[in-house]
Amino acid sequence: MEKRTEYGTLTINEEVLGSIVQSAVLEIDGVADLGAFGLGEGLSELIRKDAGTRGISFQETDQGFVVEIAVIVDYGVQLRELGRIIVQKASDALVEAVSVRPVKVVVEVQGIQQRSPEHLP
Repeated sequence: MEKRTEYGTLTINEEVLGSIVQSAVLEIDGVADLGAFGLGEGLSELIRKDAGTRGISFQETDQGFVVEIAVIVDYGVQLRELGRIIVQKASDALVEAVSVRPVKVVVEVQGIQQRSPEHLP
């Protein structure tokens, strides 16, 4: 991603942006983990599990950039509310870190995970 300023052009690698979004999303109660997009990414993520872009994808458009986030959620969460929180936290994290808000954030719930006994109400 490139951002033009009065001082020049700032280029930010997608892995950096992915790490920012990943950190923000994984802090949200109800998000168990991030998923993976496509079979190829799924296999590569098994090899490099800690990658900052796992479950995060960016698309450039004429209007700006779109963030796609694949998540695994805890069983019993309200999906609509959790989705809203994910969109807000991801957008806010990018604004805070690089002063750019995505034009769209897409959340794809790829699975549901049973909570461990110590996290059950």
